[in-house]
Amino acid sequence: MKHALFPLNTVLFPGSILPLQLFEQRYLNLIKECMRNETGFITVLISEGKEVGAAPKIYCTGCYVEIIDWQSLPNGLLGISIQAKNRVQLSGSTVRDDGLLLAHATSFDSTLDKNPSMPCAFNPLIETLKQLLEHPFAVQYKKHMNFSSTADICYRLSELLPISNQEKQCLLETETTEQMLDQLALHINALQV
Repeated sequence: MKHALFPLNTVLFPGSILPLQLFEQRYLNLIKECMRNETGFITVLISEGKEVGAAPKIYCTGCYVEIIDWQSLPNGLLGISIQAKNRVQLSGSTVRDDGLLLAHATSFDSTLDKNPSMPCAFNPLIETLKQLLEHPFAVQYKKHMNFSSTADICYRLSELLPISNQEKQCLLETETTEQMLDQLALHINALQV
């Protein structure tokens, strides 16, 4: 079975929450289908092209998301909030007649999702995350942050660090805990220079 894709110019990580305004018919139809079938869809970073118009080229790793809220906005558009649940690998993408992208999705296998303990050498990452969570743009995560979960720490840092979408995509595609921790430490060190 193929899953519907929602290409974006942003990278979501498990736990990410994102509000969206929908106006393109293909995405309005997608949301109707998801709500009727009580399913989610997959967000994926655009590698070439735009969010609006013709189907863009995309990366092969994204996040399965669920709709957690919806409302009619004052501007007449449909507003939804989505929350990313887990990383997925995509294959065999096709474009439906209405322009909606579809692809096969399999769970992304990573040692990070097995919730290993945080190596002591990386404890400074926790302090960096606590500082980031003080900013207004991160307030939605402050109450729900699990500082005993290495996965939670890595995913929130990956999302909140001021790095490029391509760098965030590399983090999303990281297969081992050690690789992700090393990459995050390198990004933080580069930002402090």
